[in-house]
Amino acid sequence: MWLFLIVLAILWICMPFAIFGTKPLLRELLAEQKKTNKLLQDQVDRAKAIREAAQALPR
Repeated sequence: MWLFLIVLAILWICMPFAIFGTKPLLRELLAEQKKTNKLLQDQVDRAKAIREAAQALPR
């Protein structure tokens, strides 16, 4: 019985941090991932333009 109460108390104390603490972190991670994806897409577009320009040059 005591073990159950100790585990329950630990869970009761940790639960608010688990619920409310992760939501802002997830939002921040999603925002950073969107920035990274945008930067990567810009690099892909730039590399594609350079490749096409290089292929258009006479050899």
